[in-house]
Amino acid sequence: MEHHARASGSPFISFFAPRDIVAPARGAGFTGARHVSATTLDQRYFAGGTDGLPTTNGEELLVATV
Repeated sequence: MEHHARASGSPFISFFAPRDIVAPARGAGFTGARHVSATTLDQRYFAGGTDGLPTTNGEELLVATV
């Protein structure tokens, strides 16, 4: 993934395991911090697509609320 990001001009400046990103967010005061996986996003928004585009892009999200 890093290679593809750099090839498109996007610097890859951090690496994390999903379990490692939630704790710092909670420590910063975000109470509803949770990880949303690329698989979950693909299934929720792209499953059954008929446009022929690949669905897996590897994006991982941290969703947090105060």
